Amino acid sequence: MIKKYLALIVFLILIFSLESNAQFNFFVGADSDQLKPTVKGFGSITFPSIMINKSYIDESGSGKFNKFYSVNFGFSWKMWRFADNVAFIKETDGSISIASPGDANFPAGESYTDGFFSYTKSKLSTGVIRIRPEFGLTTKNKNFSFGTGPLIEITVAAKDKRKYYDDAGGKQKSVTKGISYHNLNWFQFGWGASVGTYHFGAFAYYMLTPQFKKNLGPNVHAAEVGLYWRVLRYAKSSKAPTEKFSQL
Repeated sequence: MIKKYLALIVFLILIFSLESNAQFNFFVGADSDQLKPTVKGFGSITFPSIMINKSYIDESGSGKFNKFYSVNFGFSWKMWRFADNVAFIKETDGSISIASPGDANFPAGESYTDGFFSYTKSKLSTGVIRIRPEFGLTTKNKNFSFGTGPLIEITVAAKDKRKYYDDAGGKQKSVTKGISYHNLNWFQFGWGASVGTYHFGAFAYYMLTPQFKKNLGPNVHAAEVGLYWRVLRYAKSSKAPTEKFSQL
């Protein structure tokens, strides 16, 4: 069985291009102040996010730009590390509220230190399947490219983690798992754009679907900015004069 999976992976690599992303994750919305991200410990950075990429360029035009179309598919483990070391509290009505140190409902006996690589931390992470179609324009030499398109994410795993010191100075850890526990919207739809060369550049996406279910969690939308690069590509195929597309 393992050999079959390995053979499938090799086959996909040969057929498709591989794209890798590094991104900074944050929230936008009415309650985003409760979930302010931090780059401490690189906790709000997802790297790498590996995508299988299939791209086509329409070279039938005679202008300075060619149209391109691409589909990216892959898996990403998204993380948000919170500057205020917040806790996700499950209320009696099933909703999720956010508590910061000093709040009455914050778990007692937890203390945090403020350092880039400090042991203490509070973060939320989700495992998502990403589907990202994109269309746009690229120059003939592919040294400049601009694209836009939707982003679809299907959440398959979620957990929040707090690492802290107890009253005796001992290291402690609290982990809570579950998409339903955190009242997350498992299906996310967003839109974004990219700019750079065809093989390296920057992107930004905003999720139109709220991160949490309505009235059952903070009112926030996920957003991300980052870099993309295509580390491998399938050799350009030869095309007959009647073919419309050439493959990168």
